[in-house]
Amino acid sequence: MKTLFVISLLLCVSVSSQASFENEVEIEKRNYSCGQESLSGISFRYCYRNAEATNSNDIIYFFHGLGGSEETWFTQCLGTLVIQKWWQFRGYRPRIVAISFGPQWLLVNNKRFPLLPLFTRGIMPSLEKKMGGLQGGRRHLIGQSMGGFSAAEVALRNPGMFSRVALLCPAITTVGPFSSPVEIDDYIQRTGANPRLVKRMLKISRSVFINQKDWENHDPLRLLKKYDSSKRSKFYVSTGLSDGYGFLEGSEEFVDIAKDQSIISKWVPVPGGHCNFGRKATAYFIMGE
Repeated sequence: MKTLFVISLLLCVSVSSQASFENEVEIEKRNYSCGQESLSGISFRYCYRNAEATNSNDIIYFFHGLGGSEETWFTQCLGTLVIQKWWQFRGYRPRIVAISFGPQWLLVNNKRFPLLPLFTRGIMPSLEKKMGGLQGGRRHLIGQSMGGFSAAEVALRNPGMFSRVALLCPAITTVGPFSSPVEIDDYIQRTGANPRLVKRMLKISRSVFINQKDWENHDPLRLLKKYDSSKRSKFYVSTGLSDGYGFLEGSEEFVDIAKDQSIISKWVPVPGGHCNFGRKATAYFIMGE
């Protein structure tokens, strides 16, 4: 089993062989059912792992990063797919569900984008019904970059819904869409972030959030400070030490607040930029190890 795992990883790492990469993805894609649906006038796409490819009733939801899709989980050969390979190595094959509202979205609840209640009250029950229900399993959540923001958002607003939440290079920042130019410049200098990437990040968030109050109602760092429930998720955060968006600072503050709130959390900073994260550590965290 170990030999097969190593061979599979080598195929994934051999990016010089485009044919091997495409074959790896195509083989994995056959294990998923994908589609598009519409609820309350809002379209979304999804992929979920077929029952015959699983051996656990656990359901793991995945939110992709900017520019990704519902297929990112099993097409990101050097990223998220490696997490799954570590699970397979340990004999853990959970049900996996990837959701997408397009290449750019945040799971929020405001007049512009009432996506969060649609996800928890509509999409989740619908997809879990397709998979035969929870069947005594646990729900976990993994969010990458932009999806990391969304993962924090839904987990903090719905205590107990997810057992373990992994935030991979999450788009959690100490600067907001309505911060002053001076605050933004200070953020760039303090974090060493790329000004172009910060500008891009703020442009996206300004298109989502209506005003400062709306932003404060959704800021994960503020939500975490008010996260008071006996039904608490366990959080894992992993970010590159040279993240070009400056997400390392927000990740560290998230973990510090979690510890102050006596919330069980794991902090795994790794070398590299955006969006690097600990693959093996993420896999083992979700498994409870």
